[in-house]
Amino acid sequence: MKLARPGQTLRNHLKEVASLARDFASGFQGGDEAWWAGMVHDLGKCRPEFQEYLLGRRDGGPETHHAPYGATLAFQRDWFAAAFAVAGHHAGLHNLHQLQGMVDDPGYRTRERLPALEQWFMGQFGAVPNGVLSPGFLNNESLALEYYTRMIFSCLVDADRLDAGQHGAGQGRKVQRLADVVDLLIERVTRERQGKSREGEVNVLRHSVFDQCLAAAKWERGFFALTVPTGGGKTLASMAFALAHAKRYGLDRIIVVIPYLSIIEQNAAEYRRILDPDNLGLVVEHHSSAAERADDNGEGADELSRAADNWDAPLIVTTSVQFVESLFAAAPGRCRKLHNIVNSLVIFDEVQTLPAHLLNPLLSVLKELRRNYLASFLFMTATQPAFRRGFSLSEGFEPGEVRQIIQDAAGLFAALQRVDYHPPTEMEWPDLAARLAACPQALCVVNVRRHAGELWEALRDAVPCEERDSVFHLSSSMCAAHRLAVLGDSQNPQLGSVRHRLRNGLPCRLVATQVVEAGVDIDFPVVYRALGPLDAIAQAAGRCNREGRLRDGQGRPIRGRVYLFRPKDSGLPPGVYTTATGISAAMLGECLDSLGRTPDVFGRYFSQLYQMTATDHNRRGESSIQEDRSQFRYREVSRKARVIADEGQSVIVPFGDCTGRIREIRKRKRPPGEPRFDRRDLRRLQRCMVNAREADFERLRHLGMITQLLPNLDLFVLNEGCYHEHLGLVLNNRPVEDFIL
Repeated sequence: MKLARPGQTLRNHLKEVASLARDFASGFQGGDEAWWAGMVHDLGKCRPEFQEYLLGRRDGGPETHHAPYGATLAFQRDWFAAAFAVAGHHAGLHNLHQLQGMVDDPGYRTRERLPALEQWFMGQFGAVPNGVLSPGFLNNESLALEYYTRMIFSCLVDADRLDAGQHGAGQGRKVQRLADVVDLLIERVTRERQGKSREGEVNVLRHSVFDQCLAAAKWERGFFALTVPTGGGKTLASMAFALAHAKRYGLDRIIVVIPYLSIIEQNAAEYRRILDPDNLGLVVEHHSSAAERADDNGEGADELSRAADNWDAPLIVTTSVQFVESLFAAAPGRCRKLHNIVNSLVIFDEVQTLPAHLLNPLLSVLKELRRNYLASFLFMTATQPAFRRGFSLSEGFEPGEVRQIIQDAAGLFAALQRVDYHPPTEMEWPDLAARLAACPQALCVVNVRRHAGELWEALRDAVPCEERDSVFHLSSSMCAAHRLAVLGDSQNPQLGSVRHRLRNGLPCRLVATQVVEAGVDIDFPVVYRALGPLDAIAQAAGRCNREGRLRDGQGRPIRGRVYLFRPKDSGLPPGVYTTATGISAAMLGECLDSLGRTPDVFGRYFSQLYQMTATDHNRRGESSIQEDRSQFRYREVSRKARVIADEGQSVIVPFGDCTGRIREIRKRKRPPGEPRFDRRDLRRLQRCMVNAREADFERLRHLGMITQLLPNLDLFVLNEGCYHEHLGLVLNNRPVEDFIL
């Protein structure tokens, strides 16, 4: 009995997938059910109709579908998780009623055809058991069973993809295990910290944070919080904690979850520099949803691409969108990595950015992963949210459930206070631009991209002509490569970049949206921040006097200045952001002086925020995500658990060397049977992609400003001349002809 892969029999495929799936599930007592899911997942392929389809003697269609047969066999024997997994291993997890409908669908005639399929199976492998072993922790709890089913699905899908891509048992396992390199990585991260200066109060405190993290690594698995002011050395210290914790408890990997691409580029490069200087694949980035859509099966991927798809590497760096939405996904490509969260430590960098509207189901899943899947979690930020259990956050934590690594956080904040805050005043763009122009170096953070563009233009007019090159713009309208070019490399910044100008004392004024606030390593003496959420204000202040180097005329240390303002032309992102800004405005009168000194103020702020916003899907007339989970409505859960409501569509922009790469792809000719475009191309282009909102994307298409990269490929390229060299892709409130050269 043949399969689609040349040279492989169905019998061998079933055994190899079953073996891999069992290995993957062994960490959570799911090995038996994963084995049998693997053994029957392609049972329908031994039907004559499917074999004729492989030989090209019939077209595809319902008669050639194979998943319903193994799913029905599992369903009849009450292999609940296996039934879902087999039914969805190509199409994705179904809702419970859809699974039941598949089993009973008269078009498949599963009950009529199953006896012959079982006969073939028994002739190959022996009897099929009536039951499978399941973990004791399920205990008839619906939410526990819901997530266990998702994990079995992940094991099956990953095993199937690996075997189909000729990465089966004993093959394709070149990525080093964390256990094999953890001592080396601990040595490298310790050497990096030891090489840092101990002179100055800031550096002394950073070393103290590092030492406290190493000491805390011996604590029992669970939930941890690292509350350290911006610039306190959290990135390096948290990795030291993670590696030492991994060594003590034999963890399989460390997953770093970062909210913004602007930080991921910086931090992943730093992790590679320190931990993987030889580029052995120890550090893998994964943050391209476009890559998954283009090749959901992951077949034919190279080793590093595969590691990104299923997180099979010692250190994974990914985005909040990728991580959170994968936890609730139904699609095979997004779920295949989930089993590799088992026995891992997950670091949430800038944890305050986790989506409030998904917080209740998210905390529920994190607790499940902690309780039954051997995962630990580190919440890291300067503005620690209050995930306390309460009426609005039923899945929140009880007192003491999250352990604080820094024992005297208040003392640390007081010692690292490097700025003074000034109360908000109303300003128009010309007035603000004049103030910024009067400062040789200044950062201004606004709430929306439109404001960033308008202020950038006003500031360009306000500075002397010879200093126009000192005015920069940064927002999500620019592709990742463009943003990095503006900021400059963190180690050796390019001539004329923001970092180069700052480090060499040259004029530098940067107008940006929130993309620079959380974790971006830049240091300005003056920061202006539009009135917004309290945590965003504090994060913006973290870009001011970050290194504590400011001095007065006599060489004495002085603080940086953070000015708050209200744009006369007000504009805020809708939803939680607007609510948070209102709470912030009400609190600032009483907490402005203590904002940089006491971390407790953020606990009060977030408690108010969660009381005033929905922490689960709350669209009128629809069930919550937790309710859908309890009823095994996987596709409903996936539809509702979106971090960003309008994710838009990625557009490739002609920036830098991407222009030549686009031309080469369009002109290339390949031998018959070889694709003109593959995942390697996609990964090279992803740094030159910008997400356009659905309305903007349709406008671009209507105006003929985007074209398909290749015929029949769902990737679009912005026409040359339509991407602004300073502002990126900007359409709202700007005439299209502004971007035609």
